[in-house]
Amino acid sequence: MARIAKIAAAGFIGTIGLLFFLDNLFNLESAYSVVSFVISGTEQPYYKILGPVVTSSWLTWLALFTIMTGELTVGVLGFLGAFRMIQQRSASADAFNASKFYAIIAGAMGMLVWYGFFVVLGEAYFHMWQTEVGLGSVEGAFRYGSVCAVLMFYISTRSD
Repeated sequence: MARIAKIAAAGFIGTIGLLFFLDNLFNLESAYSVVSFVISGTEQPYYKILGPVVTSSWLTWLALFTIMTGELTVGVLGFLGAFRMIQQRSASADAFNASKFYAIIAGAMGMLVWYGFFVVLGEAYFHMWQTEVGLGSVEGAFRYGSVCAVLMFYISTRSD
């Protein structure tokens, strides 16, 4: 039963990544608008951004592309991990544990995307927490990064 739960956990990580990638892809102009709003730093009412902000359109597209690439990577690796684990679900403990590699990388990548990009860069550097749009993104990113972290640690526990 634990193996099935770990396979499902990898599938959940993959689903989170893929759905957010598709959400941004199908709402590309809105996603661009939000990223542009945050990284331009023009609406920060309390603290001013200490370093440079981004006002270039192509850099904004690059930032959005980086986010979306990270989300897609989380999705693909999560599903690949689940698939590999399904293939080894009846194998020895060592073989099953080895099959978790991509699922664990997917969870780590999810932490990088949602903690690294949104919490560290977005919240700490661009002060996303100061605006309603930014705060919503940070709160969501914290949830998604936390889900990826918890599931990654669960998947990585040794299975017998």
